[in-house]
Amino acid sequence: MTILKYLLVLLPFCSQLCSTPKIEIRVGSDSDIPRIQEAFCILDQLGIDYELRILSAHRTPHEMMAKAQTLEQEGFSVCIGSAGGSAHLPGMTASETPLPVIALPVKTSYLDGLDSLLSMIQMPPGIPNGTVGINDSKSAALAAAQIAYLGDTQVMQKICTLRNIPYKEHTPQSRVAVVGSKQKNLGVEFEKAMELFVAFNVEAIEYDIDEEGFLDQAIESGCSALYFVCDVQNEGLVQCQHLAKSTFLPFVVIPYFENKTSLSPTFFLSNFVE
Repeated sequence: MTILKYLLVLLPFCSQLCSTPKIEIRVGSDSDIPRIQEAFCILDQLGIDYELRILSAHRTPHEMMAKAQTLEQEGFSVCIGSAGGSAHLPGMTASETPLPVIALPVKTSYLDGLDSLLSMIQMPPGIPNGTVGINDSKSAALAAAQIAYLGDTQVMQKICTLRNIPYKEHTPQSRVAVVGSKQKNLGVEFEKAMELFVAFNVEAIEYDIDEEGFLDQAIESGCSALYFVCDVQNEGLVQCQHLAKSTFLPFVVIPYFENKTSLSPTFFLSNFVE
Protein backbone atom coordinates (compact mmCIF):
# COMPACT_ATOMS: atom_id res chain seq x y z
CA MET A 1 0.00 0.00 0.00
CA THR A 2 2.99 2.32 0.36
CA ILE A 3 3.32 2.48 -3.45
CA LEU A 4 -0.38 3.31 -3.77
CA LYS A 5 -0.08 6.11 -1.24
CA TYR A 6 2.87 7.51 -3.19
CA LEU A 7 0.65 7.59 -6.26
CA LEU A 8 -2.11 9.36 -4.33
CA VAL A 9 0.43 11.91 -3.11
CA LEU A 10 1.67 12.77 -6.60
CA LEU A 11 -1.75 12.97 -8.32
CA PRO A 12 -2.86 16.35 -6.90
CA PHE A 13 0.44 17.89 -7.96
CA CYS A 14 0.08 16.48 -11.48
CA SER A 15 -3.43 17.84 -11.97
CA GLN A 16 -3.34 21.09 -9.97
CA LEU A 17 0.06 22.58 -10.73
CA CYS A 18 1.27 25.94 -9.49
CA SER A 19 2.25 28.49 -12.16
CA THR A 20 6.02 28.03 -11.82
CA PRO A 21 6.81 24.76 -10.04
CA LYS A 22 10.19 24.44 -8.36
CA ILE A 23 12.12 21.31 -7.50
CA GLU A 24 14.20 20.93 -4.36
CA ILE A 25 17.30 18.71 -4.53
CA ARG A 26 18.61 17.75 -1.10
CA VAL A 27 21.77 15.75 -0.53
CA GLY A 28 23.14 14.25 2.66
CA SER A 29 26.70 15.46 2.04
CA ASP A 30 28.56 17.78 -0.33
CA SER A 31 30.54 14.72 -1.43
CA ASP A 32 27.36 13.43 -3.11
CA ILE A 33 27.02 16.47 -5.36
CA PRO A 34 29.51 15.38 -8.07
CA ARG A 35 27.69 12.06 -8.37
CA ILE A 36 24.35 13.64 -9.29
CA GLN A 37 25.55 16.29 -11.75
CA GLU A 38 23.39 14.85 -14.52
CA ALA A 39 20.26 15.87 -12.59
CA PHE A 40 21.36 19.51 -12.69
CA CYS A 41 22.15 19.24 -16.41
CA ILE A 42 18.71 17.80 -17.22
CA LEU A 43 16.82 20.44 -15.23
CA ASP A 44 18.93 23.22 -16.78
CA GLN A 45 18.15 21.89 -20.27
CA LEU A 46 14.45 21.90 -19.42
CA GLY A 47 14.61 25.41 -17.96
CA ILE A 48 13.27 24.22 -14.62
CA ASP A 49 13.97 26.17 -11.44
CA TYR A 50 15.58 24.11 -8.68
CA GLU A 51 17.43 24.63 -5.42
CA LEU A 52 20.23 22.48 -4.01
CA ARG A 53 20.45 22.01 -0.24
CA ILE A 54 22.83 19.99 1.93
CA LEU A 55 20.70 18.47 4.69
CA SER A 56 21.84 15.38 6.55
CA ALA A 57 19.28 13.05 8.12
CA HIS A 58 21.85 12.15 10.77
CA ARG A 59 24.09 15.19 11.26
CA THR A 60 21.44 17.92 10.94
CA PRO A 61 18.13 16.09 11.50
CA HIS A 62 16.21 19.02 13.01
CA GLU A 63 17.09 21.39 10.16
CA MET A 64 16.37 18.65 7.63
CA MET A 65 12.89 18.04 9.07
CA ALA A 66 12.12 21.75 9.43
CA LYS A 67 13.00 22.37 5.78
CA ALA A 68 10.87 19.40 4.73
CA GLN A 69 7.86 20.79 6.59
CA THR A 70 8.03 24.12 4.71
CA LEU A 71 8.66 22.80 1.19
CA GLU A 72 5.10 23.41 0.01
CA GLN A 73 5.01 26.91 1.53
CA GLU A 74 8.25 27.76 -0.29
CA GLY A 75 6.68 26.91 -3.64
CA PHE A 76 8.31 23.55 -4.30
CA SER A 77 6.29 20.89 -6.12
CA VAL A 78 8.64 17.90 -5.89
CA CYS A 79 11.70 16.96 -3.83
CA ILE A 80 14.66 14.83 -4.94
CA GLY A 81 16.46 13.34 -1.95
CA SER A 82 19.89 11.83 -2.59
CA ALA A 83 22.14 10.03 -0.10
CA GLY A 84 24.40 7.01 0.31
CA GLY A 85 24.93 4.24 2.82
CA SER A 86 22.39 4.41 5.63
CA ALA A 87 20.43 6.67 3.32
CA HIS A 88 17.47 7.88 5.35
CA LEU A 89 17.25 11.39 3.89
CA PRO A 90 14.44 10.90 1.33
CA GLY A 91 12.42 8.67 3.65
CA MET A 92 12.61 11.10 6.57
CA THR A 93 11.78 13.94 4.19
CA ALA A 94 8.74 12.03 2.93
CA SER A 95 7.57 11.60 6.52
CA GLU A 96 7.45 15.39 6.96
CA THR A 97 5.88 16.64 3.69
CA PRO A 98 2.83 15.87 1.53
CA LEU A 99 4.89 16.59 -1.61
CA PRO A 100 6.11 13.76 -3.85
CA VAL A 101 9.67 12.70 -2.96
CA ILE A 102 12.00 11.05 -5.48
CA ALA A 103 14.65 8.92 -3.74
CA LEU A 104 18.05 8.82 -5.48
CA PRO A 105 20.46 6.24 -4.00
CA VAL A 106 24.18 7.02 -4.32
CA LYS A 107 26.77 4.34 -5.03
CA THR A 108 28.95 3.56 -2.00
CA SER A 109 32.48 2.19 -1.76
CA TYR A 110 31.56 -0.89 0.30
CA LEU A 111 28.28 -2.27 -1.07
CA ASP A 112 28.11 -0.53 -4.45
CA GLY A 113 25.03 1.42 -3.42
CA LEU A 114 22.85 -1.57 -2.57
CA ASP A 115 22.75 -0.35 1.04
CA SER A 116 21.56 3.05 -0.20
CA LEU A 117 18.91 1.48 -2.43
CA LEU A 118 17.46 -0.78 0.24
CA SER A 119 17.44 2.07 2.79
CA MET A 120 15.18 4.01 0.42
CA ILE A 121 13.01 1.44 -1.30
CA GLN A 122 11.97 -0.56 1.79
CA MET A 123 9.89 2.21 3.35
CA PRO A 124 7.26 1.42 5.99
CA PRO A 125 3.61 1.51 4.87
CA GLY A 126 2.21 5.03 4.72
CA ILE A 127 5.52 6.85 4.15
CA PRO A 128 5.89 6.71 0.36
CA ASN A 129 8.71 7.80 -1.88
CA GLY A 130 9.55 6.94 -5.47
CA THR A 131 12.97 5.30 -5.78
CA VAL A 132 15.10 5.33 -8.94
CA GLY A 133 18.20 3.28 -9.72
CA ILE A 134 21.60 3.66 -8.04
CA ASN A 135 23.33 6.88 -9.23
CA ASP A 136 20.53 7.35 -11.80
CA SER A 137 20.29 11.11 -11.36
CA LYS A 138 19.02 11.53 -14.93
CA SER A 139 15.92 9.45 -14.19
CA ALA A 140 15.41 11.27 -10.88
CA ALA A 141 15.40 14.64 -12.64
CA LEU A 142 13.10 13.45 -15.43
CA ALA A 143 10.68 11.83 -12.98
CA ALA A 144 10.51 15.00 -10.89
CA ALA A 145 10.00 17.13 -13.99
CA GLN A 146 7.26 14.85 -15.35
CA ILE A 147 5.37 15.10 -12.05
CA ALA A 148 5.79 18.85 -11.58
CA TYR A 149 5.17 19.88 -15.19
CA LEU A 150 2.74 17.25 -16.46
CA GLY A 151 0.25 19.97 -17.44
CA ASP A 152 2.84 22.25 -19.09
CA THR A 153 2.91 21.49 -22.82
CA GLN A 154 6.19 23.29 -23.53
CA VAL A 155 8.17 21.55 -20.81
CA MET A 156 6.61 18.17 -21.56
CA GLN A 157 7.55 18.51 -25.23
CA LYS A 158 11.15 19.17 -24.16
CA ILE A 159 11.07 16.12 -21.88
CA CYS A 160 9.72 13.93 -24.67
CA THR A 161 12.42 15.22 -27.02
CA LEU A 162 15.10 14.34 -24.46
CA ARG A 163 13.58 10.89 -24.03
CA ASN A 164 12.97 10.42 -27.75
CA ILE A 165 9.29 9.60 -27.31
CA PRO A 166 6.22 11.24 -28.91
CA TYR A 167 4.22 13.83 -27.00
CA LYS A 168 0.42 13.97 -27.18
CA GLU A 169 -1.78 16.81 -26.02
CA HIS A 170 -2.83 15.99 -22.49
CA THR A 171 -5.02 17.62 -19.83
CA PRO A 172 -4.23 15.88 -16.51
CA GLN A 173 -7.16 15.10 -14.22
CA SER A 174 -7.55 13.42 -10.83
CA ARG A 175 -7.60 10.12 -12.64
CA VAL A 176 -5.23 7.15 -12.73
CA ALA A 177 -4.78 4.29 -15.16
CA VAL A 178 -4.61 0.91 -13.39
CA VAL A 179 -2.78 -1.40 -15.80
CA GLY A 180 -2.30 -5.16 -15.62
CA SER A 181 -3.37 -8.47 -17.09
CA LYS A 182 -7.09 -8.98 -16.61
CA GLN A 183 -6.66 -12.71 -17.09
CA LYS A 184 -4.14 -13.01 -14.25
CA ASN A 185 -3.77 -10.20 -11.78
CA LEU A 186 -5.65 -6.96 -12.43
CA GLY A 187 -8.27 -7.67 -9.81
CA VAL A 188 -6.07 -9.38 -7.20
CA GLU A 189 -6.09 -7.74 -3.74
CA PHE A 190 -7.28 -4.44 -5.18
CA GLU A 191 -10.22 -3.82 -2.86
CA LYS A 192 -8.22 -1.69 -0.42
CA ALA A 193 -6.48 0.13 -3.24
CA MET A 194 -9.78 1.05 -4.88
CA GLU A 195 -11.16 2.19 -1.51
CA LEU A 196 -8.26 4.61 -1.17
CA PHE A 197 -8.74 5.94 -4.68
CA VAL A 198 -12.40 6.64 -3.86
CA ALA A 199 -11.50 8.25 -0.51
CA PHE A 200 -9.14 10.66 -2.30
CA ASN A 201 -11.68 11.42 -5.05
CA VAL A 202 -9.42 9.82 -7.65
CA GLU A 203 -11.06 7.98 -10.53
CA ALA A 204 -9.31 4.69 -11.29
CA ILE A 205 -9.73 3.31 -14.82
CA GLU A 206 -8.67 -0.29 -15.47
CA TYR A 207 -6.73 -1.14 -18.62
CA ASP A 208 -5.59 -4.51 -19.88
CA ILE A 209 -1.84 -4.59 -20.69
CA ASP A 210 -2.63 -6.88 -23.63
CA GLU A 211 -5.18 -4.49 -25.14
CA GLU A 212 -3.78 -2.58 -28.11
CA GLY A 213 -3.93 1.22 -27.78
CA PHE A 214 -4.65 1.32 -24.04
CA LEU A 215 -1.85 3.86 -23.43
CA ASP A 216 -3.32 6.34 -25.93
CA GLN A 217 -6.71 5.86 -24.30
CA ALA A 218 -5.27 6.60 -20.87
CA ILE A 219 -3.65 9.81 -22.11
CA GLU A 220 -6.80 10.92 -23.96
CA SER A 221 -8.91 10.32 -20.84
CA GLY A 222 -6.65 12.64 -18.81
CA CYS A 223 -4.99 10.06 -16.58
CA SER A 224 -2.25 11.67 -14.48
CA ALA A 225 -0.28 8.49 -13.76
CA LEU A 226 0.06 4.80 -14.56
CA TYR A 227 -0.35 2.27 -11.73
CA PHE A 228 1.13 -0.89 -13.25
CA VAL A 229 0.66 -4.31 -11.66
CA CYS A 230 3.82 -6.06 -12.87
CA ASP A 231 3.83 -9.87 -13.01
CA VAL A 232 7.60 -10.12 -12.46
CA GLN A 233 7.81 -13.91 -12.86
CA ASN A 234 6.40 -13.95 -16.38
CA GLU A 235 6.33 -11.19 -19.02
CA GLY A 236 5.83 -8.33 -16.58
CA LEU A 237 9.41 -7.05 -16.54
CA VAL A 238 9.55 -6.78 -20.33
CA GLN A 239 6.16 -5.04 -20.33
CA CYS A 240 7.36 -2.73 -17.57
CA GLN A 241 10.45 -1.68 -19.53
CA HIS A 242 8.39 -1.12 -22.66
CA LEU A 243 5.85 1.04 -20.82
CA ALA A 244 8.52 3.11 -19.07
CA LYS A 245 10.21 3.82 -22.40
CA SER A 246 6.93 4.68 -24.14
CA THR A 247 5.09 7.16 -21.92
CA PHE A 248 5.61 10.59 -20.41
CA LEU A 249 3.08 9.87 -17.64
CA PRO A 250 4.45 9.36 -14.10
CA PHE A 251 4.78 5.62 -13.76
CA VAL A 252 4.42 3.56 -10.57
CA VAL A 253 5.22 -0.17 -10.61
CA ILE A 254 3.65 -2.67 -8.19
CA PRO A 255 5.51 -6.02 -8.35
CA TYR A 256 3.12 -8.99 -8.36
CA PHE A 257 4.42 -12.47 -7.49
CA GLU A 258 2.21 -15.37 -8.50
CA ASN A 259 4.54 -17.84 -6.81
CA LYS A 260 6.15 -16.19 -3.78
CA THR A 261 7.98 -19.39 -2.79
CA SER A 262 10.29 -19.04 -5.80
CA LEU A 263 11.57 -15.62 -4.74
CA SER A 264 15.10 -15.13 -3.47
CA PRO A 265 17.62 -12.30 -3.01
CA THR A 266 19.31 -13.50 -6.21
CA PHE A 267 16.03 -13.15 -8.13
CA PHE A 268 15.57 -9.64 -6.75
CA LEU A 269 19.11 -8.53 -7.61
CA SER A 270 19.15 -9.99 -11.12
CA ASN A 271 15.71 -8.71 -12.13
CA PHE A 272 15.34 -5.38 -10.34
CA VAL A 273 18.71 -3.94 -9.41
CA GLU A 274 20.42 -4.90 -12.66
